[in-house]
Formats: sequence, structure tokens, C-alpha cells
Amino acid sequence: MSHPQPTAASTSRPPWTIRVATVFGIPIRIHATFLLFLAWVSVINSSANGIAWTLFIVAVFVCVLLHELGHALVARRFGVHTKDITLYPIGGVAVLEGRPKPKQELWIALAGPMVNVVLSVVLVGFLFVFEGGFSHLMGGAQKITLLDFLLVANVTLALFNLIPAFPMDGGRVLRAALAMAMPEARATQIAGGIGQGLAFVIGLIGVLQQSIVLMLIAFFIFLGASQEISSTVTRSFLQGHTMADAMQTRFRTIMSGDSLERAANMLLDGSQHDFPVINGDEVLGILMRNNIVQGLSMDGPSAYVASVMQREFKSVSPDAPLESAFELFPQADPSPILIFKEDRLIGMLTLENLSEFVMLEHAKARSIGR
Repeated sequence: MSHPQPTAASTSRPPWTIRVATVFGIPIRIHATFLLFLAWVSVINSSANGIAWTLFIVAVFVCVLLHELGHALVARRFGVHTKDITLYPIGGVAVLEGRPKPKQELWIALAGPMVNVVLSVVLVGFLFVFEGGFSHLMGGAQKITLLDFLLVANVTLALFNLIPAFPMDGGRVLRAALAMAMPEARATQIAGGIGQGLAFVIGLIGVLQQSIVLMLIAFFIFLGASQEISSTVTRSFLQGHTMADAMQTRFRTIMSGDSLERAANMLLDGSQHDFPVINGDEVLGILMRNNIVQGLSMDGPSAYVASVMQREFKSVSPDAPLESAFELFPQADPSPILIFKEDRLIGMLTLENLSEFVMLEHAKARSIGR
């Protein structure tokens, strides 16, 4: 028996994003808010200035894209795949699948700012060739050209991203350096704590100077540091465990030819929300609670399960690392992971299972630490 084995990379995409290109096999997406931001810039300025500012912002985000591609291509050299790159109004995000080793993370994190350094050097060369240097930068805003703006933007991107605080690259560089001498979770807590302290200082300066920009940057840094600490500590509880340690082994399946009325009754009968759909011994898909609700409202209770089930599903072997569940449970795809042994369905892992497993492991760790 064969069954599809898509991963999170193939079954989901970030919400509210548009795929605009594929570079080196990496999907490039633009978030809808970025397009709204471009429209807003064009509207608030005069016609000529609006077009100029829009072109400048697009050029800056090309530099941001090159920055993220720097991370992705170095990660590829270490065998770490990049799921996609998404551009937001506040910058770009390259989503890596898997967890690089500390030395690998160090080089991956440095690659982005180094791209901006190289671009800055190239822009300086252009300025000397076409504008005789960049001394005119001190001559007022009216004398500043697009090349000047791009030079300032790339220098700012390099320096800002090297701030030793998550979620900037400098925070990852600091964590990678610390992780070479201590456990990753502890290294993340130290690097994250430094980032939170820095965010507090920046926020205080923003309040004293009444600077909304500084306060937003402080909030962004504090939130990013907190999320990285939480994510890494959670991962630490999963290390050394396999899917078999956390999976459900007692679950109900449903036949593809069953009605949605039967599926609704099964949903009400117990706490299980998602049902593997089978035909004999073969798994055809997964039926989730929202599939049942939507199917009932659109097709009625007599419709077949096969007409509303998800035909693509995530599947792994029972000895797969439990830590890999992080990549298989993206925000846009909370469907369960089906566990197969020699093509036989033996278990399933849901987000709820994973959360309960982490909670119990945390409780065990606290009891040992007393």
C-alpha cells in the first residue's frame, strides 16, 4: 500500500500571502499588508513623489529579499531547506525547516547582514563612478539620489540586524556562539534575556523622546525574544523523543463512503475531532471538524465523507524525531500527523497531544530540579 507523504512545506502557505516568484527553488511570497503599505505610500505623497517613494521602497525590499536569500543559500549548503521567504512591511522572513547546529546557525545568521555589506560596497563603487563620491550626502535632502538612499538603507539593514537581540540576526549569532559552550535552551534564554533587556532600554528611550518608531522597535524586539525563548525551551522538552512517545494509539477511523451525518455523530460521541478516512486498509485522507461543519452546511448530512475530506495529509514513521512536529504543524495547517509502520496506520499526533506532552515533560523537569 502507498500513501502520500507531503510535509508542511507542500501542504500549507502563510495566510494572506501571494506567491510572486520562485528563486533557487524557494517560493517568494508577499504579504497582503505589504501591498497595502505601497498603496499607502503612493497616496500620502504627491503624484511624482509618491511614485519615487514607491520605487525606492520596492528597491529596498529587493535588498531585503537578497538578505533573506543569503540566509537561505548558506542554509542550503548545510543541508537545511528553506520553506519559503515572505516579505512584510517590517522586513522579510525566511522560514527554515529543521534545526541547524550552532556553528551552522552562526554562518547562516551572518550571511544576511554580509549580503547588505557587499551591496553597500557595490553602491559605494557606483556612487564614485556616477556621482563622484558621496560627499553630497551632507548637502541636503534635495541632493540625495536613489543610490544614496539605497546605500543608507543597506548600511542600516546590516547594522540593525547585527543588534544582539532576537529576532534580529545578531541575536541568533549570540545564541549560536553561546550554544557552542552550553545547551541550546540555556543559550537561548541568555540571548533572549539580553534582547528583552535591550528592548526595555529602547522602549524607555522611545517613551522619553515620545518616539513611536522606537517604541514599536522595542515591542518588536521584546516579542521576538519572548517567542524564541518559548519555542526553544519547548523544543528542548521534545529532544530525544520520537513520534511514538506522544502519539495517540486509540483513535477512530471513518470509511470514505460514510455519510457526514455519521461523521457528525462520531464527533459528538467523544473528544476526537479529526478522523483518518479509510477504504479497507488504505488511508485516503483526513476528515477534520471544520470539514464536517462546512460539508453539512453546503452539501447536507447525506453527503459522503469522501467529498469533503482532505486528500493530502502529513505522515511519518513512529521513530521519527518528535521535534520535527514543529515543522509539520505550521499555523496555517493544524491537521494531525498520521503515523505509519510498514504502511500500516498505528497512531496519530494532534496539536493537543503535542501540547499535553510538553506540559507533562515540563512538570517532570520541575520535579527533578527541586
